[in-house]
Amino acid sequence: MGIIDRFETEYLDVSSSRATVRDIVELVVGSVVFVAIAWLFVSTFVGDTAALGVAVIFGVIFTITILSQAYWGLTGRSDYREDDG
Repeated sequence: MGIIDRFETEYLDVSSSRATVRDIVELVVGSVVFVAIAWLFVSTFVGDTAALGVAVIFGVIFTITILSQAYWGLTGRSDYREDDG
């Protein structure tokens, strides 16, 4: 099994299982920390206006990600499950 096969197996395993509340909370906390650090770096090196833009863009991306994970956590991901027979 090559590296790509391992990534595919892990992706299918994660995608086919339901997200728990803990998974969603970890995603939210990680997103907030990531946006804060990105804002800090961009603010330091480029300026506050650019940092605000970066924070908004990342905020929108992470919001969409979190909402989709919450949705799939409620409904499950049967479309990714492979049939055994």
